[in-house]
Formats: sequence, structure tokens, C-alpha cells
Amino acid sequence: MKALFLDTSGWLAAHIPTEAGHAAASARFATLVAGGHTPLTTSLVVAEMHPFVVRRSGIRSGQRFLESALGGAIHVVYPDAELIRAAFAGWIARYGDQRFSLCDAVSFEVMRRERITKALAFDRHFAAAGFDIAS
Repeated sequence: MKALFLDTSGWLAAHIPTEAGHAAASARFATLVAGGHTPLTTSLVVAEMHPFVVRRSGIRSGQRFLESALGGAIHVVYPDAELIRAAFAGWIARYGDQRFSLCDAVSFEVMRRERITKALAFDRHFAAAGFDIAS
């Protein structure tokens, strides 16, 4: 599977027209999907995105976002305890000089396991972890 990982920073910019970087993120997302990349993220990112969408676009928009994201438009990985432990050990504990969040670390571990190299992201942590930022 040729996948594009959706991080909150890039996905939010692509999703909300008033966000900084919207035009670039939206165009990049469309180009990569048209080029055969399957959008993929984690349930942690979906949970992180939802309140941002609600605050910026309203409750109804937040509901539509969840219906779309959880309804199959995006491939969503649901982390289990083993994945979370591996993310902590492989990214947070191993790179103690970086301020990776648990959400970031789980994202990186999913990308590593799935051999995903591109992330729609503005978060510099993805570059620090060695991934291509497609924003």
C-alpha cells in the first residue's frame, strides 16, 4: 500500500480553509491522493483533530468530520497496548532529546511498521524522526 500519513498539523490545514497553509496542504493532499496514496492515520490523531475542527468550524462540522474519518474515507489504525509500548520505547525513550508526544510516537511507529515515508504534516517532529513532510 502506498500511503500518506495524516498528522493533525497538515490534515487540519488541508481541512479548514481559514488555517495557515491551507492552500498548500490542500493541494498537496489532493495531488498525493490522485497519485495513488491512501490516506492513513491513527485514532489518536482523529481524536486530536476533532476538537480543533469543532472550535474552528462548529459542532456540526466536527460531527461531519468524524463521520467521514471513521466511516472509511481514511484508513484509521487503532493502537493497542503493544503498539503504544513500542512507540514509547522506540521513539520517546530512545530519542530523549526530542519533545515527541505520545500521539507523535504512535504515528511514527505506525509509519515505520507500514513503511510509510510521507506525512501530511507541518510538525517538525516528523522530519526529526526521519520522515518526508508532504506539506
